[in-house]
Amino acid sequence: MYLTALVLLTSASWYACTHAYVWPSPYDILEDAYVLSSGFGSDGTVDEVTPCSLSPAGGTTPGRQNSAEWLRTAYHDMATHDAATGLSGLDGSIQFETDRPENIGTAMNTTVQFFGPLQSRRASFADRLALGVVLAIKNCGGPAIPYRAGRIDATGAGPLGVPQPEQSLETHVMAFARQGFNLTEMIGLVACGHTVGGVHEVDFPQTVQGAITPDNPEGVVHFDDTFDVYDNHIAAQYINDTSADPLVVGFNTTTNSDARIFSADGNRTMQSFAMDPEFFLSRCGALLERMLDAVPTGVTLSDVIEPLEVKPHELRLFFTSTGGLTLSGNIRIFGTSPVAAAADPADMPVTLIWTDRNGSKNANYSTGGTSSPFMAATSLWGAVQLFSLSTPIDPSTGISSFVVDWAYNSQLALTTSDNGGSGFPVQDVVLFQPVKSCHGAVNQNSTINVVIRNDMGDVTSAYIEYTHSATQLGSMAFKQITIHADFVHVGNSSSPFYDT
Repeated sequence: MYLTALVLLTSASWYACTHAYVWPSPYDILEDAYVLSSGFGSDGTVDEVTPCSLSPAGGTTPGRQNSAEWLRTAYHDMATHDAATGLSGLDGSIQFETDRPENIGTAMNTTVQFFGPLQSRRASFADRLALGVVLAIKNCGGPAIPYRAGRIDATGAGPLGVPQPEQSLETHVMAFARQGFNLTEMIGLVACGHTVGGVHEVDFPQTVQGAITPDNPEGVVHFDDTFDVYDNHIAAQYINDTSADPLVVGFNTTTNSDARIFSADGNRTMQSFAMDPEFFLSRCGALLERMLDAVPTGVTLSDVIEPLEVKPHELRLFFTSTGGLTLSGNIRIFGTSPVAAAADPADMPVTLIWTDRNGSKNANYSTGGTSSPFMAATSLWGAVQLFSLSTPIDPSTGISSFVVDWAYNSQLALTTSDNGGSGFPVQDVVLFQPVKSCHGAVNQNSTINVVIRNDMGDVTSAYIEYTHSATQLGSMAFKQITIHADFVHVGNSSSPFYDT
């Protein structure tokens, strides 16, 4: 469960407006989850689909497959979208719809249970689900799907309308058209969704029979022979008449919906997929991008999130018991070049150089970053390194921003990363005091302590917006509740520059 707090002064506000993704951003937590796949700083999302065949509960549910279940859940969430009216879409309403017959199976609840605790003020359930699909597909060998954030979670169930295997081709064509996909795109989206996973006899006994065994307790029959690799075998085997897809060659022709859909254009789309694996991947990337970005009217998604080359990670400026300031945290460096992939963090110079609150620089305003084995991390998208830092800051001069000088090895010229030109901002006006803050385990009351610079003029009031997760009726995910509370002025602190 994520708890986030935003401390604000009513006498002054600071905003940065830019079209380029710079730090800080409302989407920083999602960008970190996108970049840090495993190891230090990872939130564990990619671990849940590594290997691609991994089943829920750490691989203890044979036959099931997290990656396929996440993809299915995301499609079912989006499937009630009406492109003409803008109603419904990928909005997290699936969390309220898991008891519907059209969403049969435990996959939906398991998926909701995993992504629910990752929600926060800055990351909706729908954003987390969409990101999970992007990461799962890539980790299974599939395309890099452009990822945008900004989805807003629904507060209740949406309309009915997820396509079902027993429905006619005409019904499917109309359903996909409502979602915004034409005939060719319908064929592609179904193939792109059925290259991983399979059909479970426990959920669809009218489609699969006799598959349940002690080693396969759910009776899963896979769509193709590479169910744990995102590739074009779903198409190649269909065209070569070697398909095992139970929705193509199942004993019950009524539920052979894949056969009807794949052949709807005379097999032209499936033939193109079977002949060209790269075309299949690129087409799937484009179709799944549209699926994930189908959101209700009124929701504005961000630009495509691209990894920042240099980014502060868990950076914190805090007030010490002796009245000083300490800046601590990490610097993350990401790259896709061969030199980035070959970099040894022990041979990478990384220096943080700051500017004080008056805009002045000084030769002493710098500190080096340190690497260590426990900070090792990996990324699906390139090479990533993290460096820790901790340095005292003189409270009389403070800090306003910093840049990072760095290189991939000690023989290369240094690069200065300045966050788009203005430096990485650091505010030293209001500082959260974690050692003097607490949350009661019994009475659930919270005490939050901050210090505020006393040379800012008359501060008439200060308040906190505190967001926490709470259970909600009808869902295994959470709702986010924001509490507004005014601070009470206590008096002087141990520093002549701050009051508490």
